[in-house]
Amino acid sequence: MVKITIGRHEGDRRWYDTFEVEEKPGMTLLEALFYIQERLDGGLCFRYSCRGAVCGSCAMLINRRPGLACRTQLSDVKGEVINEAHRDQILLKKAPLDANKEEVIVEPLPNLKVIKDLVVDMEHFYMLLDAVKPWINIPDDRSHEENIIDPHLQMQIERYTNCILCATCHGSCPAAARNSNYMGPAALAKAWRFYLDPRSNKEDLAELLTTIDSKEGIWGCDVVYNCVNVCPRKVPPTTAILKFRDVLKKE
Repeated sequence: MVKITIGRHEGDRRWYDTFEVEEKPGMTLLEALFYIQERLDGGLCFRYSCRGAVCGSCAMLINRRPGLACRTQLSDVKGEVINEAHRDQILLKKAPLDANKEEVIVEPLPNLKVIKDLVVDMEHFYMLLDAVKPWINIPDDRSHEENIIDPHLQMQIERYTNCILCATCHGSCPAAARNSNYMGPAALAKAWRFYLDPRSNKEDLAELLTTIDSKEGIWGCDVVYNCVNVCPRKVPPTTAILKFRDVLKKE
């Protein structure tokens, strides 16, 4: 049996419940949450969809580290040593730690409003993303040849198109914790993806640079690489932010 301690939220109430789950070989944390919901507490709320680390909807704090419940093996985290310093850096509420090595602590993603239990409101995250206008305005009369991208450049862009908008990077970001208006790693990584794209027109790129050139943009980053460390798809937002800084310093 494995103990799962879950941070519960309902209205203004905040508390922790501990459940014992019968572990099976290959069991993921998401499966453990289903076990709790179906057998122990039908009121437990959490998000999920694809169950294959594609949609990003099951992002949550797992032993004080943002991650996806569907790709987290229970066997990997049940004996994990919880980093107290890391917990204090990104978490506002603290759970009572059990000396039992078989415990897993699960909490909602930080830096976003909690709706209920492990479900957070993603509206603010999407609003920050929209601020960088993550799309390309391609005129209807542009020829097909003008839309061809060099394979080497395509590989650079691909690193950033892998983002699944799970918000684990946002939940790990100390700058986002300090300033709710900070655009955040996901939005700035998306911005770099479209800055690299040769199909973006000059007017849109100039507007993009103006948008991110602030303390709420690239200059607000602490460059601690939390976002890079937790990204399930290996997207490097900090690299994009530093490249943007070099671009603006040259202007």
